[in-house]
Amino acid sequence: MGNSTLPRFFAVIALSFSCLSLSVLPMSKGWTQDVSNAEINSYIKKLGSDNYSEYEKTSKALQKLGSKAVPDLVKALQNKNPKVRSSAADALGKIGEKAASATPALAEALKNDNEAYVRSSAAQALGRIGKEAASATPALAEALKNDNDYVRSSVAYALESIGKEAASATPALAEALKNDNDYVRKSAAQALGKIGEKAASATPALAEALKKDKEAEVRKSAADALGKIGEKAASATPALTEALKNDKQAGVRSSAASALGSISEKAASAVPALIEALKNDKQAGVRQYAAVALGRIGEKAASAVPALIEALKKDRNTKVRSNAADALSSIGKEAASAVPALIEALQKDKEWLVHSSAAGALGSIGKEAASGVPALIQALNENEYSCYEDSEDNSRECGSGLVSHNAIYALKNIAESYQDNASKLSSTDLDKGISNLEKALKAADDLKDNFRDEQKRPLHRSLYLLKKEKDSRFFDRTLKWMVKHPWVTGALIYIIFVPSLWFALLRLRPLWLLHIDNALKPFSSFKLPDILGGGTLPIRTLLFIEFFNYRPRVLDAWVVAHIDSAKEGFGKKKTVSDRFVHVPIPIILDNNNLAHLTGKDLQPTFDKKRASLLLWGEGGAGKTSLACQLAVWAMSDDANQRISQHKMLPVLIEQELDFDVAAGEQPLTEAICGQLQALIGEAEPIPEELLAHLLRQRRILVIVDHLSEMSEATRKQIRPGDPDFTANALIVTSRLEEKLDEIPKTTIKPLRVAGDRLSSFMEAYLTQRGKRNLFDDPEYFDACRRLSLMVGQRNITVLLAKLYAEQMIATKEGTAIDLPNNIPDLMLAYLNELNRGAAENEPDNRTVQRDAKAIAWECLKQTLRPTTAILNDVLAALDAHDNAEARLEHLKKRLHLIDIIGSEENKIRFALDPLAEYLAGLYLLDSYGNDKISWHNFLAQAEATSDIELIKGFLLALQDCYLAKGAEAQIPDFVAAKLATLTGLVPQPTRQTQLVAKAVSC
Repeated sequence: MGNSTLPRFFAVIALSFSCLSLSVLPMSKGWTQDVSNAEINSYIKKLGSDNYSEYEKTSKALQKLGSKAVPDLVKALQNKNPKVRSSAADALGKIGEKAASATPALAEALKNDNEAYVRSSAAQALGRIGKEAASATPALAEALKNDNDYVRSSVAYALESIGKEAASATPALAEALKNDNDYVRKSAAQALGKIGEKAASATPALAEALKKDKEAEVRKSAADALGKIGEKAASATPALTEALKNDKQAGVRSSAASALGSISEKAASAVPALIEALKNDKQAGVRQYAAVALGRIGEKAASAVPALIEALKKDRNTKVRSNAADALSSIGKEAASAVPALIEALQKDKEWLVHSSAAGALGSIGKEAASGVPALIQALNENEYSCYEDSEDNSRECGSGLVSHNAIYALKNIAESYQDNASKLSSTDLDKGISNLEKALKAADDLKDNFRDEQKRPLHRSLYLLKKEKDSRFFDRTLKWMVKHPWVTGALIYIIFVPSLWFALLRLRPLWLLHIDNALKPFSSFKLPDILGGGTLPIRTLLFIEFFNYRPRVLDAWVVAHIDSAKEGFGKKKTVSDRFVHVPIPIILDNNNLAHLTGKDLQPTFDKKRASLLLWGEGGAGKTSLACQLAVWAMSDDANQRISQHKMLPVLIEQELDFDVAAGEQPLTEAICGQLQALIGEAEPIPEELLAHLLRQRRILVIVDHLSEMSEATRKQIRPGDPDFTANALIVTSRLEEKLDEIPKTTIKPLRVAGDRLSSFMEAYLTQRGKRNLFDDPEYFDACRRLSLMVGQRNITVLLAKLYAEQMIATKEGTAIDLPNNIPDLMLAYLNELNRGAAENEPDNRTVQRDAKAIAWECLKQTLRPTTAILNDVLAALDAHDNAEARLEHLKKRLHLIDIIGSEENKIRFALDPLAEYLAGLYLLDSYGNDKISWHNFLAQAEATSDIELIKGFLLALQDCYLAKGAEAQIPDFVAAKLATLTGLVPQPTRQTQLVAKAVSC
């Protein structure tokens, strides 16, 4: 680059940056204004150009400038060049409302400009400015008289655009309807239509134009204008009717029909013509507007209902069918005959538009459309988005959920119609209305996502009021009937009120029913006065209380009221307290082995109307302990622990029944009554009737202990198969599998403790006794091993295991010297433990053992099974020793080894049957020794027993005694052989002796 070029290049660059910086600096307002005015003036000068393209550009530029150009354009309206003036008016018109300030100038130009096309442009500009040019109305009205057609047409357009604000021009527009120019007449009619009601004075002129104008467009515009004037154009009804009937142009007929609809009820005289048009006009649009007009006329068009039904059913045009349904909706109740057709349209028409209108019509008809409720309920599901296209006028309508929403509103209207006429409805219609509304609400609730609560609220309100109306009718009818029949009314009130009172007490205070019943018992036979016949009247029956006083709820309340006393009293029973430690053992429940029994296992048994449970097994198997545990469960507060769904009070029958009772009384019932009274600590006996219901409804659990050891007389009282046997919840313990009248019963057989389970049983027992901590593990397992060696291969009863555990405790606590080596010694050790701490003046251990053996034999010698012994016989057996009665008292009160029972306290029974059997066996060994004759007599007695199972427990105990002490007592060998035959067990004395010796040496 040369030397002269380089400076020039930098100069150009500097100038460019200077221009750029000037372009971004804000210009002063005055300068900007000067530029705009200059532009506008240049544009205005170009308005007179003959170049159309340049004119268009200029016009658009001025339009873009908007209100800024208005003042200069107003000035241009005075330009000498008419083309400039016309173009300026056009530009102001294109600016529109923003050129409103030019209205006076444009009005002046309209009035005074010499050129017709300038005046026409001014009028058009005023029309484009619209309502804001209303002040020019007088000038426009005057200009309608202009002799130029273009000016008049433009003026009519301007007045149409100004609309209602140009009402003062109505007379001039009416006059313009007579103008020779078709466009002027049409525009005048359209302008009158825009003015609306305020152009009512032009109605005659419009009617005249409708009748006589040769141009269809003018006639159509006249009809449209009459429609927009509305009811104030009612005087034009004949002309509109005539046009509807006879005008050849479909558009005119459509507009005439529409106008008649706008006139509404005042066009009622046109109904026949509208019906005819609906039925026979070939143009769908005419039929559509005819249907609309009939609907707007409303009830006065009731005569059109058949034609509307026909159109709804058969017209091929969807809008005609839809409008027909809408018209029926507007006619309302008078269109009740259309309900079947509307239902059919709602269910079967292919177009959603018709469905929507039909639903609305059913709602408008009201309660007379009740038969349509099922169809409306079905329509609630019609929620999809749908569109309808009219092929004739190319219109398109779309909607989403309109059918379902119209259906819900229709249901609302029907409901409100029912509500408004509730007092006039027949009972049948009232019930039908309630049923329909309930179904509708259920359907709406199922579609809760589609309907808002406020849409359903009217249905709920109407349903409530209809039900209230129904209730009030019932009350009114009942009240009138009661006034008419006072005696019957009194009886009914009595029959209803008294049982209702008892029912309320049954729910709230059930025990009060028993108290009231007891208070009424003295009046159970109330003698009526002679004047009333002198008969007797059972008060409790008359007061209906006997139907409530022994209901299950009452009995449950009675049990709950005494349950705490029963728990305390039952726990104090010696039989129960001696067995307070409960260790679960395996049992057989109805031939099913269970590791341990729970109360829930017996619920199927004791929830039956009649429940019998037999606990059977050998002596010492734990039957009584288990029965006591079941009794505790029966009183439990835990429903899952109970043996039945409801609580029961246990009554333990463990003694022979006293048959010295009053005539007609049952010994068992008397025993239960006495035991229950003592159990709950009542001062008075339990009422016989209450006791019977408690027994029959299984609120008392009767436990009969050691039935097999009871006398035949007592056994005969336990007859659950007897219809008069009231104890429907019965537990029986026995050494035998009792038949119990061959009734269906549940059986439980406790199993012996298996050798491999001895350790876990002892662990559980000692833990529950709180004594497990006395033994370290070696001591504990050594004691268990000694017990296992002592019993050999046999499983042992629970009693023996418990007695051994007690001996373990006694040995550890220092009250016993050592653990026994065999079962008979275990029994004797148990006696020694009971007698621990005896005073010097009380019998020592040897005396206690000797007396216990003698008494045990007295209790067994008659039947060879533990029963009762006569007190005098026992005293006779003890007479050989001093102070027999004192020693007997020691065994009873100090050791609790025996019980003196019977109403005369003249019988003795051992507390533990297995203990009695072993002590009796030891007694025989001591007494018979090697006396073969005595042994032969005894064995003969045993062999003569009818059921050897009854005495098997004693024979096994005797066999154990023989094995342990037979050699020492010099018992003949044949005794062992015979016992083996009777028991079915072959003893192995040599092996047992070796095992015991080994255990002792360890």
